[in-house]
Amino acid sequence: MKKKKPLVSIIMPVYNAGNFLVEAIESIQNQTYQNWELIAVDNRSTDNSWQILQESKKNDKRIKIYRHDENQGVAHTANLALTKVKGQFIARMDADDVSLPWRLEKQVTFLQTHPQAVAVGGQCELINQDNEVIGEKRFPTNHLDIKRMMFCSIPLQQPTMMVNRKLLPKNFIWYEDNQDVAEEVELLFKLFKYGQVHNLPEIVLHYRLHGKNISLQNPKRTFYLTFKSRLRAIYKHGYQPTLGGLLITISQFFLVTLLPNKLIFPIYALIRGIKKFGIAALSKSFLLQKRYKYYNLR
Repeated sequence: MKKKKPLVSIIMPVYNAGNFLVEAIESIQNQTYQNWELIAVDNRSTDNSWQILQESKKNDKRIKIYRHDENQGVAHTANLALTKVKGQFIARMDADDVSLPWRLEKQVTFLQTHPQAVAVGGQCELINQDNEVIGEKRFPTNHLDIKRMMFCSIPLQQPTMMVNRKLLPKNFIWYEDNQDVAEEVELLFKLFKYGQVHNLPEIVLHYRLHGKNISLQNPKRTFYLTFKSRLRAIYKHGYQPTLGGLLITISQFFLVTLLPNKLIFPIYALIRGIKKFGIAALSKSFLLQKRYKYYNLR
C-alpha cells in the first residue's frame, strides 16, 4: 500500500492584495505536491481581497478562510492562521508572491530526508507588478552560514519557509503579536533552538516588489525593529553573534540613521549582491507608484 504524503499547511496573511492574490493562490493550486491546505486570514482588507478569498474557497475545499473584525497587524494575523493548521509541515506564503510549482515537493522531500532540519527556505527571483523578473536574491544553503549571517542580514526569505513542527514544542510561540513588520526575524532566532535551518539551492519563489510591500512603507523603522530583534536574540534566545556580525550590524545602524530613505535600497543591493537589479528596473517597479519606495535593508 502506498504511503500517504504528509499534509502541508500553508498560512497566508492577506491585506489589500487583490491585484496579485489570484495568482498567489493559483501558484499553490499548481504545485506538483497536492496534499495541502491553504489557510488565508484577511486582515480587514479595504479592497476586493475578501471577495477573492470567498470565491477561491467555493472552488477548492482545501482553502480555508478567516477574517479579522478589525486590522490586527501581520504577526497577529499569521498567529491566527497558525491556530488552524493540521499539517506536519507548515509553509509560509505571502499574498502577493508566486510559489514555483516544485516548491512544496522539494521542501517536503528535504525535511523528510534531513530529520535534524526544523526549517528550509530557498532562493528567490524578484518580480515587479507586471511579473517581469527584475532581480535575484541568493541565500546561503547550509545551517552554519545561515546562523552566522542572521545577525547582519536576513538569510532566508520568509515566504519561502517551510517548518517541520514535529520538532517544536506544543507551546511554541511563533510570532510576537505586537510586530507589524520584520516579524520573521525573532522567529528565525527561535527556530535555531530546535534544529537546523537550511535553504534549497533552487529558486522556489517569485518575490514581488510593487511599492506597497509592508516592509517598504518605512524602511528605517523596519531596520530598527530588525536591529532590536537581533539584540533581543542575544539575551533572550542565547544567540552568540560573531565579532564580524556584531560590527557589521552596528555599522548598518549608523549608516541607516544617516542615510535618506531613497538611498537605502541601492546601497543595500550593492552590499547584498542582488544580481541583475539595475536603476532602470528599480524605477520601473517603484516610480509607477508616483513616489520612491525602496526595499527594506535587513
